[in-house]
Amino acid sequence: MTWLGWILVFCAGFVCGVATWTLWLALRFTSELKAASQSVGDYLEHVDSRKEVHQSAARAVEACKNRLRWHRNPNPEWIPPLLDEIPRLVKEIAAIYYPAAEQPLLAPGLSQFTRAVHLAAMDITDFLHNRAIGRLVDVSANTAYKAWEQANRLAKHDTVKELGKWYRRVLPVWQVLRFKSPVVWASLAVSNVATRTLQPAVVDIIAKRAIDLYSGRLGR
Repeated sequence: MTWLGWILVFCAGFVCGVATWTLWLALRFTSELKAASQSVGDYLEHVDSRKEVHQSAARAVEACKNRLRWHRNPNPEWIPPLLDEIPRLVKEIAAIYYPAAEQPLLAPGLSQFTRAVHLAAMDITDFLHNRAIGRLVDVSANTAYKAWEQANRLAKHDTVKELGKWYRRVLPVWQVLRFKSPVVWASLAVSNVATRTLQPAVVDIIAKRAIDLYSGRLGR
């Protein structure tokens, strides 16, 4: 066999190996994502007999996830949408379980509230460190929040707002035209899909603890 034949054999083996490894990661990612997304639905079925209330909570959770999935931004960010949607979801869940309360968000006891926050933090930590899908976005929350805070202050300027609208639309096309590589398309697609699928998984985790808190399960 000539040296060219050996090179072709090596390249074929390398491509097959990479394809197999990528397929395995994709299957693992899909299975873990499915398990995470089903956690709230399965959980609500076993909480107690208040089916109508829990169905309302489940609809609120699903609506929150759909807002994240179908965000119009072609390059969705990871942290800011969660900072906008999660407080809104928790308020909606509180109003569902405490419709007559003047301030539903503050209806549970302080000890129950702090315990729910602690459990949610532990769940998020476990998700980021022990699951393959979580490690994709395992970043420093403090660093990410500070970066978002600084960018948010800058973004309030009128000129930046106007330029930002065009920049977000042109950025993906500009990257592709600049590099002229399908890898750029692939990276943009993977980033987009990962963000739009991982954010709902985090919503599921936090929603589970919010339902624990406002349904009274933590106080039992």
